[in-house]
Amino acid sequence: MATRWGICSTGLIANDFVTALKSLPTDEHQVVAVAAQSDKSKAESFAKKYDIPAAYGTYEELAKDPNVEIVYIGTVHPFHHKACLMYLDHGKHVLCEKPLTMTLEEAQEVTAKAKEKKLFLMEGLWTRFFPAYRAMVEEVSSGSLGDVRCVQATAVTSTGQVKPVAGGALMALACYPITFVQQVFKERPEKIVALGQFSEEGGDLGGSISLQYKGGQIGLVYFNRAAAMGNSTVTIHGTKANLQVPDDMHTPTRVTFPVTSKRGKREETFPLPDTQESFNYWNSIGFVYEAQAVRSCLQKGLTECPEMTHEDSLTAMYILDEVSKQLGIHSSGNKKLYL
Repeated sequence: MATRWGICSTGLIANDFVTALKSLPTDEHQVVAVAAQSDKSKAESFAKKYDIPAAYGTYEELAKDPNVEIVYIGTVHPFHHKACLMYLDHGKHVLCEKPLTMTLEEAQEVTAKAKEKKLFLMEGLWTRFFPAYRAMVEEVSSGSLGDVRCVQATAVTSTGQVKPVAGGALMALACYPITFVQQVFKERPEKIVALGQFSEEGGDLGGSISLQYKGGQIGLVYFNRAAAMGNSTVTIHGTKANLQVPDDMHTPTRVTFPVTSKRGKREETFPLPDTQESFNYWNSIGFVYEAQAVRSCLQKGLTECPEMTHEDSLTAMYILDEVSKQLGIHSSGNKKLYL
């Protein structure tokens, strides 16, 4: 039986997610409903574009649709917490775009609700499901790098301004480099030091985060939403060798493996599925990997995805929360949260 998706939001990322879903077999994935808050015409237009049977003018109506098995939440970040709780309370599994919530307290509440309801919940950090990322994880686990001492990760873009209600660069970008550090060290850091860059209006444009772990390992993260276009890269430094993701680290398709690797070649490309469809964001066809992973979990009766666990999300939010406090953008009422 196909996984039956409901789509919460009609924004750009929701368009890309559905476009990717539509490339998968219909006996595996079906989009059965979509909702746009307080504007049914947007939902109807979206439904017509993607041949979706049901369109709703409120997110609550989507929650009450008995045909919806799992909801994809693609709203602006500050609404994630409320939306996750609402859909879980209505018995729906949830895939929520990153960041899962805006604070650690909210993330704890959401994951606790999912456990209480015995429902699947995953933060949609699609990077973790790209074949190149999975190959990187496998290589690090093989021990070919030796003892990893440092992970350097950079995420930059020149997209500039963000929506007034969507949060700044910290919430939009930092999760990507942080997830590479997390994947290697697999624990919460003992020390976090953050520096920030702000616009004249007080919005956070970017910054750096230094993470120190109990074994002395270090994670160095840089993110910037107003930088000139450059390579978003990752370098993992070990005592034997280094590994690099040389570009597009949030949607990786290439890995430079260490000289000690048994793969047989230094640089390997992991091409994405061929598609003639147009997308709003780079490499969005890569959503298929995340969707396939979610379906596999549901078929197995899992409430967490082994590749993106609740603890992974809580650890990321623990870091983001501390950085927010240090930079003075912790509360949603603080103008520095917005651009």
